[in-house]
Amino acid sequence: MCVISRSLVCASSKTYVLKIREDCVDKVAEFLKTKGRVTAEYGPLLKGVYKDAIVTLVKPDKLQVILQFAKISIEELESELRGLG
Repeated sequence: MCVISRSLVCASSKTYVLKIREDCVDKVAEFLKTKGRVTAEYGPLLKGVYKDAIVTLVKPDKLQVILQFAKISIEELESELRGLG
């Protein structure tokens, strides 16, 4: 399982930070590139959109997700990521 923990950062914008295993970072990046849309990639950051959720992958072990306008819940996203690890 790639997701280690989940923290709610801001309730109004439904912003979460997921701590992920370091060995899953490349799998999560590939997942976002194939199933989502990458909007920027520079240094340790990969920004993109997955099912209207704004996602930012920060190497080595963080994934920030903003679900304010998304059609997906944090539980559904975690379930998708569970299949990677």
